[in-house]
Amino acid sequence: MANQSEADAPAAMEALAQAAAGAAAGDAAPLKRSASTLERAGTALQRAGSNLQLQRASTLPTDHKELQHAATMPMMFDQEAHRPCCGGLWKTQQLFGFTLGVLCLVILTCVRPLEEYPQANDMLGITAICASFWVFEVIPVYMTALLPLVLMPFFKVTSSEIAAQAYWSWVSLLVVGVFLVDIALEQVHLPRRMALGLLLRVGVVHPGALLGCFMGLCWLLAMFANSVAVALLITPFAIGLMNAAEEQVRNTAEAEEDDGEALEGGATQEARSRATERAVRDVQKFADCLLLGIAFAATCGGIATITGTLNHYFLAGEPIVAAKLTWGRWFAFGIPISIVTVLLAYASLYARYVRGLRFAGIDHEVLKAEHDELLSEVGPFSRDELLVALVQILQFVLFIIRPFAISPFITTQFGSTLVNDATIACAPALLLFFIPSVVRPGQAVLTWPTVHEKFDFGLLLLIGGALAINSGFTQSGLNIALGDAFAALVPHAHGVLLDFVIIVVITLCSQVFSSIGTAAAMLPVLAAASQEAVINPLAMMLPAAVATSFAFLLPTATPPNVIVLAKSQELPRPLRIRDFFFAGLPLTIVACVLGAVLTHVMGQAVFDAHSPFPRWACDNSAGGCMFVDVPGIVEGQHVGAQACIVDLGKAAGTLCRLWNGTELDTAAFAPGA
Repeated sequence: MANQSEADAPAAMEALAQAAAGAAAGDAAPLKRSASTLERAGTALQRAGSNLQLQRASTLPTDHKELQHAATMPMMFDQEAHRPCCGGLWKTQQLFGFTLGVLCLVILTCVRPLEEYPQANDMLGITAICASFWVFEVIPVYMTALLPLVLMPFFKVTSSEIAAQAYWSWVSLLVVGVFLVDIALEQVHLPRRMALGLLLRVGVVHPGALLGCFMGLCWLLAMFANSVAVALLITPFAIGLMNAAEEQVRNTAEAEEDDGEALEGGATQEARSRATERAVRDVQKFADCLLLGIAFAATCGGIATITGTLNHYFLAGEPIVAAKLTWGRWFAFGIPISIVTVLLAYASLYARYVRGLRFAGIDHEVLKAEHDELLSEVGPFSRDELLVALVQILQFVLFIIRPFAISPFITTQFGSTLVNDATIACAPALLLFFIPSVVRPGQAVLTWPTVHEKFDFGLLLLIGGALAINSGFTQSGLNIALGDAFAALVPHAHGVLLDFVIIVVITLCSQVFSSIGTAAAMLPVLAAASQEAVINPLAMMLPAAVATSFAFLLPTATPPNVIVLAKSQELPRPLRIRDFFFAGLPLTIVACVLGAVLTHVMGQAVFDAHSPFPRWACDNSAGGCMFVDVPGIVEGQHVGAQACIVDLGKAAGTLCRLWNGTELDTAAFAPGA
C-alpha cells in the first residue's frame, strides 16, 4: 500500500534473520545481540503495521477527551506511528490519501466525464477529495468537513450562502439535545452505579451472566444515549473490574501456596504455579470477551433508535426521507433488528470465549470494593442522579409521542407541522440548566463549563459537511448522474435480494472505510439512485443505514471498537486485531443474512418501504419529480397515480419517465393544462 510500509516490513524480516543467524553461530554474546536485533525487528514490524493501518491498542490515547476524538479518527491519534512525510506530520498512507484526493479532483474537473451535467464533474471531484481525506485522515475529519464550503463556491457548484446553510440544520440541534442529556448522565455517574447495583444483587457472577449484564446494560443505554457515550462510560468500569478480578486470582493462589509450602514438594508447587497462570490467562481471556461485548452491544443498541448512532443522523438529514423518519417509527422498525443482532453478538462471544472457560466469575468482595470506591468518589445515590434519569425518560417519552400527540396540534394555518425531533431533543436538555444540584450547591445539574469540556462540537461540522455534500449533489446535478449509473446496476429485483445486496456492500465498506465515512458518502448516492430508478427511497436507504452498524470485524470500523481497543491498554494484555476479526466474522455473516430479512419485513410493516415510489418522496425530492394521474402496474401493484421522474438533462425538463420506462410530456401535467 505504501512505500514506507514496504520498506519497513523487509527490514524487519532481515533483522529477524540476523537474530536467528547470530544465535545459531554461537557468537561471543549471542543473547545480547539477538535481543537487540529482535527489538529492532519488532520496532520495524510495528512501524510497518502502523503504516498499513493495522491499529494497535498501544498507539491510541487513553485520556477521556483525546479518546473521544480518536474514536472517530484513530489514524490521526496514532501516537507511535512512523511519520516520514511532510516534515513528520503524515504517515505514509496519509500522504497517499492526499495525493489520491488531489489527483481525483484534478482529473475529474479536467476530463469532465459527465457531459450532460458539467458542474457535476466538479462536485464529483470535490466529493472524491473529501472521501479520500476522510478515509485516510489526511487532516482531522472535522476539518475535512469544511472542504465543501471552501471548494463549492470556487468551482461554481453553489453559493457560499447555500453551502453554509447545510452546516446548521435541525439535525445539528437534534445532536445537541441528545448529547447534552448524555453528558449529564456521565456527570452524575449513573450508568456506573446502575451496573454495580445490578451485579451486587446477583452476588457471585458467572462469566456468562457477567457478559450478559454488561452487554444488556450497554445495549439499553445506547438506545437512549448514543453508542460512543456508552462505550466511553462503561469501558473504564469494566477494565477496573477485570484488573481487580485478576489481582484476586493471584492473591488467592499466593495464599494457597503459602499455606501448603511446608507440606508439599517442589513438583506440587510447580503444578500449582502452572494452574495459577492458567487461571490468570482465563481471566485475561474473559477480559477480552467483556470489552468486545461492550463494543458490540453499544453498536447493536444504536441500531434501535434514530439517535443511537452517528450514522443515523446522516439518514435523518436526507430531505427525501426526513419527513417519514420520526424517532418513534424508527424505534418500531429498528428494535427487532437490534434485539436479534445483540443476541447474535452474545452467542458469538459466548461460543468463542466463555464456553469451556475455567474462570469461576467475580465474587462479592471484588464488587463490594468497586462499590466502595464509587461511594468515595461520588457519594451515595443523590437527587441529581434521580432527576437526570427522569429527564432522560422524559426525552424518550416525548420522542415517542411527538408524531401523534404534539405535532398534529401545533401547525400553521395551512396544516404544516411546526415541531420536529430537534425541538423535542432540546426541550428536556434545557431543563438540566434549571435544576439546582444538591451535590454541587450553587450550580445546576448540568453546567456550561462541563458541556464545553465534554461536548464534541466537531461532530456538528462532520454532519454538516455530509449534508453540504448532499446539497452540492442537488445543486450540480451529480445526484441525477450518479443515480442514473447506480440505478442501472439495480434491476427491479425482489425486495429481499435488493436488501441483501445493499447490506453486504455497505457492510464491507464500513469495515474498510469506517461506518461514519460510509454513511456520509453512500446515503446521498442511494437517495439519488432510488429516485432515478423510481424505487421507494426507504427500500434502499433503510438497509444501508442498518448495515453501517454491522461493523464488527476491525477495530477502526466503528467508534465503540476504537474506544475499547484504546482503553484495553490498561489491561495486562491489550486487545489485538485478530480478537475483533475472529469474534466479529461469524457475527457479521449471520447479521447480514438475518438483517436483510428483518429489514425487508420491518421496513414494509412500519414504513411501507416496498410500495411504489410514494407521493411524499416526490414532494420532498429536490426537483425532478412529478406525481401524475396515470394508472398502471408498478412493482406488481395497481396504482391510480404514480411518480414520473423529470429528465433535467438532454430533455431539459420537457419529458418525464415512469417506473416502466414510459416517457411522458411534462407540459401535459403542468397546472392549468
